[in-house]
Amino acid sequence: MTQTPSVYTAHDIPDLLNTLPTLFGFWPQESLVAVATRGPRRRFGFRMRVDIPARESVQDLAGIVVGHLANQGAEGAILIAVTQQQEIARDLLAAIERQLPPITVIVAARADGERYWSDEPGFPTEGIAYETSDHHLAVVQAIAAGQQILPDRQALVDRFAAVQDPRRAWMERAADEVLREVVALIARTPDGDLTPAAMQQVQPILDRGLAGERLTDDELVRFSIWMSSIAVRDEVWYQITAETADAMLAFLALVSRSVVPPFEAAVLSLTAFAAWLTGDGAQSLIAVERALETDETYSMARLILQMLEGGVSPAHWLALQAAKPVSP
Repeated sequence: MTQTPSVYTAHDIPDLLNTLPTLFGFWPQESLVAVATRGPRRRFGFRMRVDIPARESVQDLAGIVVGHLANQGAEGAILIAVTQQQEIARDLLAAIERQLPPITVIVAARADGERYWSDEPGFPTEGIAYETSDHHLAVVQAIAAGQQILPDRQALVDRFAAVQDPRRAWMERAADEVLREVVALIARTPDGDLTPAAMQQVQPILDRGLAGERLTDDELVRFSIWMSSIAVRDEVWYQITAETADAMLAFLALVSRSVVPPFEAAVLSLTAFAAWLTGDGAQSLIAVERALETDETYSMARLILQMLEGGVSPAHWLALQAAKPVSP
C-alpha cells in the first residue's frame, strides 16, 4: 500500500466518509476512526481504527483513543463512527470529546452507511443522506497512486493469511532446497563474516523488490530464510526509514504472503514495523498478530505490539535514528 495522497482536500462529512478507505486500505465497518490533524490547514497525520465497543466499555475505549491522539502530538482530531449501533456511537463520541482538550475537535460525526449525524446545534435529528462510492475523487486518487482499496478489514486480514496449498507445498519444497544452500554457506563461513555474506544474497533481492521488480519464488524464499538470523534481520530493519517505509511495506507484504514456517515471525514483524512507520496501524496490527500466532515469544513482534498498544509515535523512532545512526 502506498502512502495516502496528501493533496486531496475533504470539504464536508460525506467527503470524509469517502476518504476513510484511503486511510486504512479498506472500507471501515462497525468502527470508530480517529485522525490526528496538525497545522492551520489541518493536515492528516496519525490515524487509528477500533471496533465499536460494548456499552460497558465506552469510557475505557474513549480514554485509549484520547491517549493515542495525545501521544501522537495531535493538535486537532477528526472523529467518525461508522456503525449500526448509533446510541453507543453517540455516547462514545461524547466521552472522547469530554476527555480530548486541549486537542481541538475538528469534526465529530457518526454514520450508518446511508445517513450521518452530528451533535452540532440545529443538526437534523433524522440525519442527512449520503453515498459512498468507489469512484469518489479521494478513492480514485489513492488507487491512481497505487493503493489497493479492499471491501473490509477481513479482506486485509486475509491478505496476511498463511499461504495455502497447492502453493504452500511448492514454497515448502523451495524452502527446503534453499535452506540446504544457506546451511552449507553458514558451515563454511567464519562467524564474523556471516552477516556480510548473507547480505550479499539479501541486498540484491531487497533492492529489486523496492524497485518494484518481479521476484522469483527462490528469491522470496531466500529472503525469508535469511530473516531468521537476527543479525541479518536487523540489517534489513535498519533500512526501514521514513523515506523507504512505503516501499518496504509493499515489498515485505509481498514476502509475507509467501513465507512458510518456521520463517514467518521475522518477516511479519518487519512488515508490521514498516506499516507502523508509515502510520498504518491497521496493517501493522494485523501483521504483528499473525507474527505472534506463529511464535508468541518473538521479541520483535512483542515490542511492536507494545508500541501499538501504547500509541507510541513513529516520530520517536525517527528522532532516535537521526540522533544515533546504529542498528536497532
